Amino acid sequence: MKIPTFTLLLLLIGSITGGQSGMRAQEPPHSASNRIVEDPDFLPMYTGGTAEMHRFISNTLSYPPEATEREIQGLVVYTFVVEKDGTLSNFNIIHRADPLLDAEALRILQLMPPWRPARHNGEVVRAESYVPMYFRLNKQTARVAPRSRPSGTATARAYAKTDKEILEQQEILTIVDQVPRYAYGEEGLSEFIAHNIRYPKEARQQGIEGRILCSFIVARDGSISNIEVVEGLHPQLDNEAIRVLGLMPRWAPGENGGEKVNVKCLLPIDFTIDEVPIPALEGEGP
Repeated sequence: MKIPTFTLLLLLIGSITGGQSGMRAQEPPHSASNRIVEDPDFLPMYTGGTAEMHRFISNTLSYPPEATEREIQGLVVYTFVVEKDGTLSNFNIIHRADPLLDAEALRILQLMPPWRPARHNGEVVRAESYVPMYFRLNKQTARVAPRSRPSGTATARAYAKTDKEILEQQEILTIVDQVPRYAYGEEGLSEFIAHNIRYPKEARQQGIEGRILCSFIVARDGSISNIEVVEGLHPQLDNEAIRVLGLMPRWAPGENGGEKVNVKCLLPIDFTIDEVPIPALEGEGP
């Protein structure tokens, strides 16, 4: 089995600014190709960085009155393409909360000013990015759970570490000044997941591969809780992703305005088989 690959999506936004500080002042030429580059040298970013994007979202947000009355809350995540001129297109929702909140998140994205486009091989290119928006009312308001795929087994539910106190009574952010960090860095996180993950037998026999998008909260004390499958693939793979994330030790917590805060993170995990699937035993299903 090939080591599963993954990227902590939230870290992308927080690390772009430093990664592009060495770019030359002269604007590079636009690529003649219209293909979407999956792994550009310099990722697209909101002009001004994450703090400015956070302010724009806060200032533009208009919580739908009906959603307020019905106490609707939840996470909405859209992916989109940052075009060569910085405009956003090809909006695709990958995590829904409620149609009212989904529509408000899209409205905000469509009003965003042009981003700084991606660069690859010295040229401006088209690239995909994303923005998570976690809609919350005040801390005393009851929470409506986001529409994630529930973990299917008692074991997975135990590893999900659902903490209702954080969900219902505490503020949870998605865009912060300093993102949470795994204690031993991204390489250490990769090694941790590779060491602990076990490809489920049935999924491997059937040759099932693909990406699972998970979310979890890194609390103020660095503990991991409320692990969910945002976009699932196969029940066994979904549960295995939850189990492995539930084993993670404490992280360095995120910070906003100089204070430690609860941060909701997104983590896609790619399950890939690089060998012939295990043949099913006689009498077993396909």
